[in-house]
Amino acid sequence: MEIIRREKKNRVKWGFIWAMLCALFWGLGYVPLSVVWLVPPFAEFTGFPEGTTGYVVASVLITAFQAMFFAGVLFLFWAFGTGKAKEVVRTIRAVKISKWYFVGAVLGGPCAIFGATLAIGYVGANFAASIGLLSSVVGALTARLVYKEKLSKKAVMGILLLLAGGIVVLNPINMIADIMNPASPNGLWLGYLGGVMSAVGWGLEGVFASRALDVTDADAGLIVRFTFEALIWLLILMPITMIWIGPQLFLSLFAAAWQSPSFLIWMVVAALALGMCYVVQYKAYPLLGVGRTLSINSLYVIISVIVLYIFMGIVPGWWIILGAVVSVAGVFVMYWESDALLDSTRQTEVEGGDS
Repeated sequence: MEIIRREKKNRVKWGFIWAMLCALFWGLGYVPLSVVWLVPPFAEFTGFPEGTTGYVVASVLITAFQAMFFAGVLFLFWAFGTGKAKEVVRTIRAVKISKWYFVGAVLGGPCAIFGATLAIGYVGANFAASIGLLSSVVGALTARLVYKEKLSKKAVMGILLLLAGGIVVLNPINMIADIMNPASPNGLWLGYLGGVMSAVGWGLEGVFASRALDVTDADAGLIVRFTFEALIWLLILMPITMIWIGPQLFLSLFAAAWQSPSFLIWMVVAALALGMCYVVQYKAYPLLGVGRTLSINSLYVIISVIVLYIFMGIVPGWWIILGAVVSVAGVFVMYWESDALLDSTRQTEVEGGDS
């Protein structure tokens, strides 16, 4: 029993280390994700369709470039650096396993990252970062249903605090006033919707990606996930956008982004920050479980608020600060207890026949 206890304690220790590093990289990543909206061609918005269509097309381009840069940077620097290039190929060929990374790519890319990009462009980076706190609630509750991950009374209290904090960040009264304000950007509701999409997408991605992480290497699996996302944008979503606004206009906007050195540089910075965020997050999932990992990751909002203020001078609204404080308090209520840290975070394993 002592050996088992020490093994669990070691798993939890490393899980916390990975999750805390994820919070650090995730928080830092909101700086480059904000800057890309302030450099050509997105700063001037020249050539983009007016109104809602322009913001959606810009978000499609930014998110598609992110997926391609993430996949390229991680494969070149991480797969070869860790000697996992062959493992990446083997993971892709194992369809019963790689299909779960595909599901994770859909939820994490076109849903979560695209939603966060919309939220940053329309509402602001502090809102986009803070509303992502709700991913902890989505992940914890879904993992409880799918994997039977334990939820103690303190965990439930923490989830309620996280939910309350998320509602304060969303600030329904202010949100409705903004949407109804004639002076607000056309289609502002899309920014708020994008924030909710990011929370739901990241919460669900962790649940389904964990199904594959139970039986594969996390480093290789992550690159498979981003490769799938890049292909989804290149082969499905970008062609749909091209048909929507016209091939000539879309290709001219794509070329403008590709020919902007400042945009490409910040894309690389974002890929390094958020790519490493995903690297350590995928390592934490099997060790701590989805709900606990996402809850600890919630500390990223403090980092994001600080770095956005230091590097970009973005001052958060009082409701964002209050909501973040309430949510982070929920994290401490959930897991700041020694007994809970030694509980088994997963009660079921992935059966080979169901993978």
